[in-house]
Amino acid sequence: MSAAIHPHEGLSSEGLPADLHLGEPVTDATHAEFVQLLDAVAKADDAGFLAAYDVWMEHTRHHFAQEDQWMEAMDFGPRYCHSGEHQQVLAVAQAVRDKVANEGMVDLGRRLVGELSGWFDHHVRSMDTMMVENMKANGFTLVEGPPA
Repeated sequence: MSAAIHPHEGLSSEGLPADLHLGEPVTDATHAEFVQLLDAVAKADDAGFLAAYDVWMEHTRHHFAQEDQWMEAMDFGPRYCHSGEHQQVLAVAQAVRDKVANEGMVDLGRRLVGELSGWFDHHVRSMDTMMVENMKANGFTLVEGPPA
């Protein structure tokens, strides 16, 4: 007999500022990981910067694609605006990554990392809040909570 698998197990919003918690476990855990990885990039020395940046970028590509899929599945009205922000951030992040890798412009990378923190805060408080509120209002559940 196998143990029951609970989809909420392993999710953690540790490291996510309390005022950015949206009350949806998958979203909060993904946002916590974004914050943790961005912090790791900020703290990396110059020699480790690009490797940390690449880990953050891989997470962010998946994170944004995941949200885009949810919004499409929900037929979320402002999904094109929300997804457009994702695409713009990824395009800028890739262009900066190329400058760091090809021209050694680590300072430019560090500047972007500093700016992304503020952008993310605003994005969560506006775009992601609307997305999660729509999920809740329409019964779109990603992960059920633990049994009562």
